[in-house]
Amino acid sequence: MQDVLRECIHKFGQPPRAVSLWNRLSYFRVPKPSWLRLLPADQLAIHFENLNTLFTEGIVVWGHIVQANSLMFEDGPHDCPGEVVYSIEDANRVEPDYLQRLAHELFRLKGTNPSDPALQPIADYLTDEMIRVFGLPVPSLISPSIRCKISTTYFVRKHLPKRRLCNTLIPVIVNRREPHTATTLPERYWPMELVKWWSE
Repeated sequence: MQDVLRECIHKFGQPPRAVSLWNRLSYFRVPKPSWLRLLPADQLAIHFENLNTLFTEGIVVWGHIVQANSLMFEDGPHDCPGEVVYSIEDANRVEPDYLQRLAHELFRLKGTNPSDPALQPIADYLTDEMIRVFGLPVPSLISPSIRCKISTTYFVRKHLPKRRLCNTLIPVIVNRREPHTATTLPERYWPMELVKWWSE
């Protein structure tokens, strides 16, 4: 799968990358959902404020979905938020299988009160579903050898094969600097091998 990721990086290009005005106004344009305008305190707005920077300066890495609105796994009109885990510092070392195990361990914290205080913030935010994080470090208790982070993202159907979530491993664009926002690498930059794997 690392060869597939390298092809994603090659197709999207290394930062800094130019984004045409046409792409900014069409394919890359992601409007804020109407409900977000009614919640001015919702920090999901940070994601949208940094989208242009992601497309021009972000790096492409593997991400794994920790949780997402169940509507995104079905056909439908609405885009929805979710959470992804990934690595910036150790992106070349982390394997998809490792991210999968990590995502499962993190999700198991939802609705719990861990005995270790280092895990409580993650349990609280996954349980709440309205807390947004951008680069929350995964505690070394869960990932002792590889440095990983968790970010809230916003899944955009037009950027996904079949316009929905078909799998939980996904290439993401991540901001190397704070806030560590993340978004799905648009399907246009996926190699056909990845599209077929995802869709099956």
